[in-house]
Amino acid sequence: WVQTLLKKKVTAIGYEVIEEDDGSLPIVMPMSEIAGQICIQVACQYLQSDYGGRGILLGGIAGVPPANVVILGGGRVGTSAARAAIGLGAQVIVIDHNLKKLQRINELFNKRVITTISNRYNIEKAVKFADVLIGAVLVHGQRTPILVTREMVRSMRPNSLIIDLSIDQGGCIETSRPTTISHPTYVEDNVTHYCVPNMPTKVARTATYAFSNASLPFIQEIADFGIVEALRRNRALARGVYTFNGVCTNPNITEGFGLEYKPLASLLENQNP
Repeated sequence: WVQTLLKKKVTAIGYEVIEEDDGSLPIVMPMSEIAGQICIQVACQYLQSDYGGRGILLGGIAGVPPANVVILGGGRVGTSAARAAIGLGAQVIVIDHNLKKLQRINELFNKRVITTISNRYNIEKAVKFADVLIGAVLVHGQRTPILVTREMVRSMRPNSLIIDLSIDQGGCIETSRPTTISHPTYVEDNVTHYCVPNMPTKVARTATYAFSNASLPFIQEIADFGIVEALRRNRALARGVYTFNGVCTNPNITEGFGLEYKPLASLLENQNP
């Protein structure tokens, strides 16, 4: 597909790599919030006995402890999932390698979420008592690294649940593989796996409005000024360009496909508005 875009000199912009100066992804952000909330709804369902779960109420009741929810990743998805889980009364642990993200979560939830630095020891320990393990890891423009090995999955409680939201980028759990909305789960090593890509499609109306709200300002700018001038004016939009006028302008794509890379800025210098 990349060769086709180059041959036809298509200007291809990936909404998932439009990036602001502070590193935020303005169009991905609302989708991440939706995915984080949905995964907790899914967790409530698949913890039920009739869905093969452990028969646990996520928030517990008086005298009965809540479920343990372990979230790998303290970004937008992980924070959204933590908020939804805390709201239902679950015990939540967020694991991330970025101390600033953990500090933000600590302040945001007034220390109601347990935070810990990501390393093999901490992940192994947390996985063993997780009723729900959520993969919410994103490495911008790259495949998600495997953080949970098969051996770690085997150490989990029988009938516990894995929801790998990172499956869109390859998954962060070794036993994860993509599933579908019609057949969303499978059981491996006595653990239920839910690995549906693009989970916001489960709430299509909300997702459509959220996507439109986030993308419309960029579309409007292209319509008002034309693609060349819009890319010159808007650095976030320019960072999202994969191909331009027959040239690949994304270093990750060029590396993955063995193509020649040229910076977009140098190409725009020679373009008329």
